[in-house]
Amino acid sequence: MQGKTKGAGRRGRRSAQHAADATLDVGALPAIEALEDIPAFSDFQVNDAQLDAFERVRASSETPDELKLGCVVRLDRGFPLVVTAEALFRAEHAVGFAKQNKEKGDGMLPAVGDRVAVRLAPGHDMGVIERVLPRRTVFERWRGKNRGERQVLCANVDTVLIVQALGAGEVLLGRVARSLVLARDCGAAPAVVLTKADRCTPDELARERGRVRRLVGADIPIIVTSSALATGLDGVRAQVPAGTCAMILGESGAGKSTLLNALLGHDALATGAVRERDDAGRHTTVARVMVALPGDAGVIADAPGLRSLPLVGHERGLALSFPEVVRASHGCRFSDCTHTHEPGCAVREAVDAGEIDQVRLDAFLALADEMRVSAQSLDPDIHL
Repeated sequence: MQGKTKGAGRRGRRSAQHAADATLDVGALPAIEALEDIPAFSDFQVNDAQLDAFERVRASSETPDELKLGCVVRLDRGFPLVVTAEALFRAEHAVGFAKQNKEKGDGMLPAVGDRVAVRLAPGHDMGVIERVLPRRTVFERWRGKNRGERQVLCANVDTVLIVQALGAGEVLLGRVARSLVLARDCGAAPAVVLTKADRCTPDELARERGRVRRLVGADIPIIVTSSALATGLDGVRAQVPAGTCAMILGESGAGKSTLLNALLGHDALATGAVRERDDAGRHTTVARVMVALPGDAGVIADAPGLRSLPLVGHERGLALSFPEVVRASHGCRFSDCTHTHEPGCAVREAVDAGEIDQVRLDAFLALADEMRVSAQSLDPDIHL
């Protein structure tokens, strides 16, 4: 099942669908002003594994006709907001949900973007999420220090938009590098979005874009935007084609919500000012919410700004982000080569030959060292 191609009339159809649903308390959605921005179920794709899992849930249910295939489009301090082909409504978790077997997604708590089997009984104003269906991809970050806890930020995401603001000093390459690793590790395609270009001179913009290009390599899209000048927006839309889901990732003050408002064409998400002394912003986004872009484009998931992105157990993402370093390391004389000073280091030789950029090697070494230290601090019974 695939999302329908969305044309100019999609917004009106979505508004009519949501307006016709009497179960939704519009007043419970403080950070999104228009129902028309909430995706319709047809904006999402559902793969065979998810369909098969849903049918198994229906087959084991005593009330199969009440079960619907839905998508979680918002998480906040209330109950998850779920959209199905027929309705938009809040939903609670089934009794014993968290105690279910966690294999194959059976016991996972829902995240924004999750496809779910949800029961909506006749006459009830709230659904009951019976099962989280298998996730195609999942973007998560470590938040458990040495306890082994991960926070799922978005499920079934296709693209991660790594947002960094211009005009407040140098772009934080370390932040971009770790975001790149997390995106690659979850199987999503990364793209870098540089916001607030109107705060830069042409020379500053060229310098910062060049620094980011050296870090991410030739294959990662870099889109320069200015919401104030409405420039670069088509480049962002091109990264989110119809039927796909992108997640926007960046710190508070990076201009994420302002960018989304510009893409939507109106102020649907709250924005806030940044502090002049450090250009940091407050958490104006307090919910994880998905919005549907107008026209022939897909869905973007917004999330609160994240001050930290620890890397624990993301070796796969590191290798996928810096494949030339990994390939060259196979030729090193010593298997435990640190690629800094050892004789016979094939990685250093590749740098000297211009085959590996020093900026990329520095990022690789810093993140690899961080992951080694993190792994050593874990409790012995934690398996990554």
